Amino acid sequence: MKRSRIIELLARKMAGEATPYELEELNMLIDSYPDSVYYEEVLKQIWLNNEQDEADLPDVDRIYQCHRLRFYDELTTPVPEESVPFFRQYKNLSIAVLALCLIFFAGLFYIHSNEQDNFNTQLIAGKGVRKKVKLPDGTLVWLNSDSKLAYHSDINKKKVRIVHLTGEAFFDVAHHESQPFIVRTNKIAIKVLGTAFNVKAYPVDQKSVATLLRGSIELSVNERPQQKIILNPSEKFVLQDGQQGVMKMDSQDITLMIEHIMPIHIGGNEYIEEVSWKNNTLVFHNESFVDLKPRLERWFNIKIHLGSSRAKSYRFTGVFKNENIKEALTAMQLIKPFTFNLSAHDVTIY
Repeated sequence: MKRSRIIELLARKMAGEATPYELEELNMLIDSYPDSVYYEEVLKQIWLNNEQDEADLPDVDRIYQCHRLRFYDELTTPVPEESVPFFRQYKNLSIAVLALCLIFFAGLFYIHSNEQDNFNTQLIAGKGVRKKVKLPDGTLVWLNSDSKLAYHSDINKKKVRIVHLTGEAFFDVAHHESQPFIVRTNKIAIKVLGTAFNVKAYPVDQKSVATLLRGSIELSVNERPQQKIILNPSEKFVLQDGQQGVMKMDSQDITLMIEHIMPIHIGGNEYIEEVSWKNNTLVFHNESFVDLKPRLERWFNIKIHLGSSRAKSYRFTGVFKNENIKEALTAMQLIKPFTFNLSAHDVTIY
């Protein structure tokens, strides 16, 4: 959708019809999609070729008038109608062909841009699994359970280092001044040079969260790439779907929040809940069973069925490190009264 807008604005710019506001919008879009410069060059070439083609057109109007004089009888009709000059038809045809060329090259550019993101390497951490990897550019990545990270094997040679995340990951980005590092998810994009931050963007979750520990990051929501949000250390960004809130964007009912990271104290120890998983520690604070359910399922590679409406409202605070699912649920029973039945990879809460 954004690339189609870039195409439209570039065409208006070359035709001299773009307003100052549209030119400003175009510049912001090109900043968000650097590879669109390729398409601008293609459009310029099409435009120049079209102008040259029109300059070389023969005087078709004069040729047509000579033709009419020579074959007057055959061309005379009882009810004369206003004819459209052939040159005008030809010109309209030329415009139509140009439009088709624009559509064709727009598709070509779309394919080209997709090829830019056609990653050839994918790292997957299944449920119950957490992985650490060092990318070719030196960036360290911790991948949480049920997460995927896609990137190109020669990311260290790219002008812009781009990865795509589904799930949750912690990044300690290697600093390269001339090679920005961009993390894309289905909802947000994060641009950095060198910093340490966490991104949580599971498709089933209503929230997308970016937590910054060191350095600075620039965030944007995919639907509004021109709006930039800068995070400072110890801040987190939350994109919440489906609620009225701080910032409403167009017709989309979403909330954007920036919050401070607040360490929590459990059992005499201090934890940063948002990134504790990186150290193989699951920390939760005052969370309901409903909120905990997807986290426990990913952490223990288990499917949980909440058969009790009362249990759904129970809230828990705790820390799990080396426990299995049975030990974890038994410990939770000490906080709230419930029973559970464990079979293979399924748990039913009563």
